[in-house]
Amino acid sequence: METPSNPKPKDAFPTGGDVFILDDLPPNFTVGCDTMSFSTRNSFPGFREIPPGVHLIWVAPSELTSSRSAYWIVTPEREEWEQSEVYVKQWDTFNEVLGEPASHAEERFQRERLKEAFDSLSPYQFRAVASGVHISPPEHETKLPSFLANETIWTQLTWAIHPGLLSRITGMTQKSWQVTTLDRVAGDATTAEEARLYTTGKPQLQFTFPMNAPLIDPAAQGSERTQQALDPTNFVISVLESGANGLRPDDLVGELSVAFLTGMHLGNFSCLEQWWFLTNRVVFRCFDLVVRRPALALSLIQAFHAQLAYNDRYLEGDILDMMPEQSRRLQRALVTYKARLDERLLALGDRISGAQHRAGEAFSALEAWLWRRGWDLRGQYVRAGTLALEDGEQVEAEMSDFEDEDERGEFAPVVVDLDEGGREAGLVSWEK
Repeated sequence: METPSNPKPKDAFPTGGDVFILDDLPPNFTVGCDTMSFSTRNSFPGFREIPPGVHLIWVAPSELTSSRSAYWIVTPEREEWEQSEVYVKQWDTFNEVLGEPASHAEERFQRERLKEAFDSLSPYQFRAVASGVHISPPEHETKLPSFLANETIWTQLTWAIHPGLLSRITGMTQKSWQVTTLDRVAGDATTAEEARLYTTGKPQLQFTFPMNAPLIDPAAQGSERTQQALDPTNFVISVLESGANGLRPDDLVGELSVAFLTGMHLGNFSCLEQWWFLTNRVVFRCFDLVVRRPALALSLIQAFHAQLAYNDRYLEGDILDMMPEQSRRLQRALVTYKARLDERLLALGDRISGAQHRAGEAFSALEAWLWRRGWDLRGQYVRAGTLALEDGEQVEAEMSDFEDEDERGEFAPVVVDLDEGGREAGLVSWEK
């Protein structure tokens, strides 16, 4: 009789998924796990049967507290004989933060008592009455792409996040990655006084495109430098495809999601500042990306759309309302992006690829969603002016789009027919 080549260890406990133990968590806390959050009456022991995927588990002393702490974990697909991962985290009462166990002995004790404590842990699919999770999308989301369904939206938000990316951002190479409300992102606008006030003693979070770094190749000169200032596609592609520090092209999608989810779930305004930088200065300024790397452009558009829909459906507070000036900049950026996207896809004609077509359709779906939220992307489009580069240099720039139009303004009178989804009737669909 043959024996299995990879037998399960004798002491393994069949959990059906990973386990996350919250040791010494006091009563009356708020606990969050991915799309779910709820208030506890008693000490909450943790979660079991956590399925494959990327997960964010966070805690806070109350719903109104300004400080939250969390861990990112990544559960891989496992064979039946493979042992599940058991994470043990302990509440630090003195520092009011969720951290590692005080000693290896405490961690070992929690792992050894898992069999007797297993039934007290909450299954991952648990839904508390006080959760506040919206089961159905709002009325203005009745017709949505399939990737925005409740059953798939968390996967859509996190598919590009992986252990290497989390280790690079946090500076910690391990199996779980701690993030808190007070963590700072390298390059944010924090003053020295604020930095001293909010320091956590941890390394700053590092993103591939820091907020205080120019999106221009230092070696670029003359017209090439001006072109990169107008459209950093060349620079962004060169960085993403350099492979430095294990960087992958899709990591820009993952970093956009980490900044958004950490910022919104933990109230980390430094991460939100990074998210605004990525959307306003990187994602929706890379106009040539849809031609040169259409699959990446599609992924970024869908990730951004999923984040807005997730915010609208699951989270308290609206990211588009909490920073009005950034929101206005985003709307202007999207107006320009729409115009440049239309120009490039129309120029392709019969040469348009399936990926380029799908990217155009994805932006149309995003545009319709924003229109139902009151955003009209057919607004003012700036054609010429002085452009300030990130290093302070100023260059004269001119856009050729709409040069034959006498009027184009956010408040210019215009009469159009709209279809049921909010799209302008007769829009180009970029069919092959």
